[in-house]
Amino acid sequence: MAEDIRKMTNPEGIVEFERGYVVPDCVVLDSAYCSMGRMVALRACDAAGWTMHDSNTLLALVPECGATMDDVEAFENEATAEGADLAALRESDEYKRISGAFRLAAERALNQGPCLIHDRVTKAFVESLGKTCVSVMTYASDRPAMRVRAQYSPVYAHLTDPDELDAAIAHEDARRRTWHALGSDDTRWGDPATYDLMLCTDTIGRDFAAELLARLMQG
Repeated sequence: MAEDIRKMTNPEGIVEFERGYVVPDCVVLDSAYCSMGRMVALRACDAAGWTMHDSNTLLALVPECGATMDDVEAFENEATAEGADLAALRESDEYKRISGAFRLAAERALNQGPCLIHDRVTKAFVESLGKTCVSVMTYASDRPAMRVRAQYSPVYAHLTDPDELDAAIAHEDARRRTWHALGSDDTRWGDPATYDLMLCTDTIGRDFAAELLARLMQG
């Protein structure tokens, strides 16, 4: 049945209609490859006065853990290999070492003040620390534009064939999806139902996406 909102009884005073937005302690940002998620995050954090953390800055917060980006890449290559056993990898010492480093780093980052964390931890983890969190996903829809962006990566600059570029994009998304699946009971990485906000950067643009995200941080 189609409802006419103009004829609804005034819901003033009903809590379920009046819940207000509260600025969170943290934004957890997942991003599909070539959606410009890191660029959006950096611009938003600069505008809002927040700190942005990604894999590199998180590991720098926990030097005593000894985890490096080379370690992370090697583990992700193993985890995304054909036939990889995610259940076994989740119980491996190497995963526990690397994921433990990221979690300790995220906890330290959160204790320093409001921050955006790109990948590596989940909203559920942030909330388990007693912090409030909003989960955001950036994604792209313009396939030709995504291919051009992929070519700006030193890793894929040598690729020119559209099918090869699409395969590279799919591979990078698989790495992110796999890491999320290893660290979360909810394996639906990229599913709109699992995020508080979805931003299509090809529809609204990089700069406006950053503006919206900064607004969310400022309340």
